[in-house]
Amino acid sequence: MKKALVSIIIPVKNSAKYLDECLTSIDSQTYKNIEVLIVDSHSSDDTLKIAAQHKATVLQYESKIKAGKFDAPYKRNFGVEKSKGDFVYYLDADMKLPSTLIQEIVTMLGDQAYSAIVVPEDSVGTGIWAQAKQLERRCYWGDDTVEASRVFTKKVWNQLGGLDTSLGGGGDDWDLHHRVLVGGFKVGRTKSIVLHNEGHLELFNLMKKRFMYGRDSVKYLVKRPKSSFISYFPIRPAFIRNWRLFVKSPLIALAFVVMRFGEYSAGFSGIIYSRFDYDK
Repeated sequence: MKKALVSIIIPVKNSAKYLDECLTSIDSQTYKNIEVLIVDSHSSDDTLKIAAQHKATVLQYESKIKAGKFDAPYKRNFGVEKSKGDFVYYLDADMKLPSTLIQEIVTMLGDQAYSAIVVPEDSVGTGIWAQAKQLERRCYWGDDTVEASRVFTKKVWNQLGGLDTSLGGGGDDWDLHHRVLVGGFKVGRTKSIVLHNEGHLELFNLMKKRFMYGRDSVKYLVKRPKSSFISYFPIRPAFIRNWRLFVKSPLIALAFVVMRFGEYSAGFSGIIYSRFDYDK
């Protein structure tokens, strides 16, 4: 019986800092029938050199969107369009996969029990803000209002039309996950957890990212008012359920509160900015 081909899509731009570790973790998978598609937009560092060392296929994406706008959804759709796999999995260059993850995914999708898969993430990095981000991510494990599918059968991806690129800012993930559920497709969740390397995380960079997301968030709010309220509400049930994590590390818990306040302030500023200048 022919082994299913898994297409892994990785959007990049000057991602050399983390890409080698990411691709090494893919090379180390126990399941080997994998194609890796690097979707680049003219990186000027060693990104393409590293991709070549790992024999990944590089696709150049010519962006036609406004500079500074979140372009990952466009790159992911482009990569899936060019892929040949039975299953597609999009991830980021700063992620590291456990060695048995793809085998687990193939087993879950291969018996047709599931059409999409959620892969939980854990943050790693240095500094207090990386620890605060790790606390946040661990609260989200198993939370259907936050975690979204990143793995799909190619058939379901094509049927649903991929990511809605107009949403951006994380809303594209949640929107596609919502369409999977509304379509009656069964979603599974891996036991394996992907490591998301935050590096030395700075609060300013987190706020900058949330400002960019905020500029697009109104579009998701309009399209999915009910689910977006749950997704964007600052005090989530997941935090209450995992109160022991906060009590265990009070200093990190305090940093978490400061981080969330900063992110939400930046996101709200992005929303205001979008109403006045973003579309001009």
